[in-house]
Amino acid sequence: MMVFISACTPRTESPDPAESIPSQQVDPSLTFENVELEQVGGDGNVLWVVKAERVTYSSDRQVAQLENVSGQLYREGEPIYQVEGRSGTLEQEAQTIFLEDEVVVIDLRDQVVVRGDRLDWQPQGDRLEIHDNVTATHETAHLQAQQMVFLIDVQHLQAIGDVIANIDEPSLQMMTEELLWQIPEELVLSEVTVQVARYEWIDAPPEAIAPTSEADDDEDEDIPPPEPRDLQAVTVTDRAAAESIEVNLQTQVARLQDNARLALLNPAVDVASHRLDWDLGEQLLTSDVPLRVTHREKEVILSGNRGWMSLPDEIFYLQDGVEVLGQENQAQLTANELTWFIPSETFEAQGNVAYRQVNPSLQLTGPRANGKLEEQTFVVTGGEVVTEVLVNSRP
Repeated sequence: MMVFISACTPRTESPDPAESIPSQQVDPSLTFENVELEQVGGDGNVLWVVKAERVTYSSDRQVAQLENVSGQLYREGEPIYQVEGRSGTLEQEAQTIFLEDEVVVIDLRDQVVVRGDRLDWQPQGDRLEIHDNVTATHETAHLQAQQMVFLIDVQHLQAIGDVIANIDEPSLQMMTEELLWQIPEELVLSEVTVQVARYEWIDAPPEAIAPTSEADDDEDEDIPPPEPRDLQAVTVTDRAAAESIEVNLQTQVARLQDNARLALLNPAVDVASHRLDWDLGEQLLTSDVPLRVTHREKEVILSGNRGWMSLPDEIFYLQDGVEVLGQENQAQLTANELTWFIPSETFEAQGNVAYRQVNPSLQLTGPRANGKLEEQTFVVTGGEVVTEVLVNSRP
């Protein structure tokens, strides 16, 4: 039932919000100024209360066209969305409201503000859809996409199509095709390929920031640079990609899963694993599944079945099935545990340590070792130490 307050009564018809009421259905005699409309459902609860500067009804009074609309949408008798638009359509029988042109939706429960070109609201469902050039803003995040859907009962926001999500704390940007923001739980999720950039503010004018070199662009070709909102100058510190991601806004931990890759700017290290937990606040990386660490400048590759990394201290710890490969002299180091200190270029290895290199041919084993892989200096201690020098005789 629709109640017409301060003039007459009407509603909207048109399953496609892009289609307005055919002109032959509009009765010019049923046009009113400054109207407030209230729609009541079969259970007696209010569905919406909207105001319009002008309302024009169809001849059967089942459909109404609105101009300069504002009002509230209700759920179980409580207002949950504040809405507005330049034009709109109400449909009596289908209990549907469409708004178009400069649409604004405010979720009154959490103050998320969504803007777009079209709105589709069907109170009997669990979805409020906003289409075309959609943005969502909140004190914790900013999103843009081609379509956004409020999942009303669970208070989640789904973004679809060319999604860019900028998280304010930590400063993180995600690019993907579909993303779910679980607002009460403070989680941002994506189950499709996602590219991530962590950035820092720079207190300098835009012209003072040197452009990215072509070489850097080629190296990171598969991960677009960040385009955070309201940002004039930023520096990208880390880039990542994965097939899925979960970001906990409260703990500031991002879990990258399935073909997870993280490229750090400083140190110049790439990390790859099936699953990476990235603590963006403490700047720690952990993985309890096999991972590989590659130092791009030193051409050293480390791998292990699990490990953690302190990014500020530039310390990497690997455990279980550890292997280190040096490209320069084709060196290989294996151990049960290894700690790699990047600033000093030193390592500490424990448990079944074995070192082999090709030129000159050398093999060394022992329970513990430390040294510098690049300089081929090692100290092996504890228990029985075996050193073997292999001399290739000439024919």
